[in-house]
Amino acid sequence: MLESNIHEWNEQGLCEYLVSYSLIGFDLDNTLACSKKPMTSGMRTVFGDLINRLPIAVITGGDLRLVKSQILNVLPAYTRLDNLHIMPTNGASYYRISDGRLYCIYSHNISDDDANHVIEVIISCAKKMGLWKCDSDEKLWGSQIENRGTQITFSALGQLAPVEFKKQWDPSGILKTTLAQEISKNLPDFSVRAGGFTSVDIVSKGDNKAQALKALSSYCHIPLNKMAFVGDRMYEGGNDYPTSLTGALAIRVKDPSDTFNLCTGMLKHLNS
Repeated sequence: MLESNIHEWNEQGLCEYLVSYSLIGFDLDNTLACSKKPMTSGMRTVFGDLINRLPIAVITGGDLRLVKSQILNVLPAYTRLDNLHIMPTNGASYYRISDGRLYCIYSHNISDDDANHVIEVIISCAKKMGLWKCDSDEKLWGSQIENRGTQITFSALGQLAPVEFKKQWDPSGILKTTLAQEISKNLPDFSVRAGGFTSVDIVSKGDNKAQALKALSSYCHIPLNKMAFVGDRMYEGGNDYPTSLTGALAIRVKDPSDTFNLCTGMLKHLNS
């Protein structure tokens, strides 16, 4: 396995270096937009401009519905959507847009029997850690488990929890990481990763953001060392971290404001 190759977004000379790359990938939640919220007006503009200049991939733990609401529905009308690669559920599915039509390249769906087994394991592990909530809990916003077809996601406070509560739940990441480890022990045929502020994502073995980059490399005929990936969970155990072990350039951001500044810096060099 290659050593991790992680750089901070504000590293001197990085923006100028990045514009020579053939494809740039981005995480979505807390990288391009706040959790489950559309991109800000400023981000919409700079991201749309960047898509017009470079092949761009969005590889997210969220499902296609969230990619639509957070990105596709708010991008400027002039955006070259045929330059965009869409990879929801940590790359377990892959979509492109041509002539205004969204079409699927692949989708690694989890069977119903496997999904039921995964859900049983999640509930058992969450109960052992005291993380399973009853329906009447005042700090539960929606279901804790969502079957996204290609991915099963556990959200400690529910799928609809307000961002401010998500941020306060596990600021050190210890609970989320421990839960992911416990689930993983019981699901050897699946990949388990800590996702957003409160979530753990389970996909079929081998489906992760590293494999998504490798799939893009194959489909687009672009070497991995000419790709970069930007994400906020770029630490061991985080769902962005596997991209740093592929030979691609991994870039760590803290939040969408960092990503906005990174994209703005790239556009400055592209336009110079």
